Amino acid sequence: MRKNLLFIMAMMLSVVSYAQYTFSGTVLTTGGAPVAGQTVYVTTDSSIAWNPATHGPYIWRSAVTNGSGAYSVTLPSTTNPGHPIWAYTANCSTGTPLTLSSYHTYAGVNITSNFTKCVPPPPAALSGTVTLGTGTTPAVGAKVMLIRKHPDSIQIGTTWFFTWTLTAQDSAITNSTGGYSFTLPSPRYDSLLVKAFLLPSHASYSSYLPTYYSSSLVWNSATAIAPTVTTSVTANIALIGGTNPGGAGFIAGSVLMGANKTTAVGDPVPNRLIILTDAANNAIAYTYSDNLGKFSFPSLPYGNYKIFGDVVGKTSTPLNLSISTSSPSFTSILFEEKALTFNAKTTTSVSNVLGQQHGIYPNPAKDAITITGLTSDATVTIYDMTGRTLVQQAVNAGNNNVNIATLATGNYVLKLAAEQATTTIKLTKE
Repeated sequence: MRKNLLFIMAMMLSVVSYAQYTFSGTVLTTGGAPVAGQTVYVTTDSSIAWNPATHGPYIWRSAVTNGSGAYSVTLPSTTNPGHPIWAYTANCSTGTPLTLSSYHTYAGVNITSNFTKCVPPPPAALSGTVTLGTGTTPAVGAKVMLIRKHPDSIQIGTTWFFTWTLTAQDSAITNSTGGYSFTLPSPRYDSLLVKAFLLPSHASYSSYLPTYYSSSLVWNSATAIAPTVTTSVTANIALIGGTNPGGAGFIAGSVLMGANKTTAVGDPVPNRLIILTDAANNAIAYTYSDNLGKFSFPSLPYGNYKIFGDVVGKTSTPLNLSISTSSPSFTSILFEEKALTFNAKTTTSVSNVLGQQHGIYPNPAKDAITITGLTSDATVTIYDMTGRTLVQQAVNAGNNNVNIATLATGNYVLKLAAEQATTTIKLTKE
């Protein structure tokens, strides 16, 4: 009998240790009316002796009040007693605290936290105009995105990192004067970013880069609309123009999935924005990775460049590179998208891995090209500038000629892939 009682007690303790409790309450106005659609945030207060080893991992949860003004958040089962928890929501008037908050220490039971807020004022507007460069020419038909920027955390291995999550809230198309307008979300706690870009059908699509308010190419240096701003805001955006005078240079590479992601490492990543500037940070051009993760910048003048990307929520450190008469092509660039970063690096040239003495010749070519110096089997794939595959052929030391007679005159991207490495170069068909 005693053994049975001990077993039952152990089972009860086991159930208690894995129980999930709630953090709930109501949001009412000063007059007692329920506030529906109000977002309440429940998060770890890391400023008050939070210890993840004893209190459990960082918490970041939110809930929206229902028609009765009630909200409820289920705390993770990994939350331990002593965990400091901060709950907060937005108020609505400059005459009172802009943020209503309450602090609680988790004790292994449900927590109730109610809020009383003022009656919200009429919604404020966020509006402005988008122009082509710093002049007065309106960017008619440009797309403008309203983006929510809120703090978050991510666990990599056993370590938690602070990060930002960016979520599209709304979008608009500029009118005949380049104007746009949004209603500012209310109530809100998070900051807002505004980004404008031309659609592919626009005549100046390739000449102006996607630009954040007030004048930034990347999200982490953009001007944010703070949550404390409750009045209407004017956010004009002058699209940053890219200047490429043209030349014989060529830059290309790939975007692949890096570590710490849910999908397979090494998978190609399409539709990632890649930006090219000169050494003085003047914009040159931009492009997006295609369905194969490939990107290229053809017809560039010789000189020094910086290449980086803009992926929301991830930082991107510029990679410095140079093209010249002796090295007109730079084609071994690899962007890896990881949990917190989107950085480029140069990969080992296939000429080193495969032991090539002379490379691919002739280039420019008319009817055929020859791959020299092969010491292992490889595959040659030729794409047009949109990423469409036109030629694909296996090559080796005994069969190293590729027929390109059917290709139209112009520029192409040639990828040479072997077991040990892959490289891409610009190929010109005469």
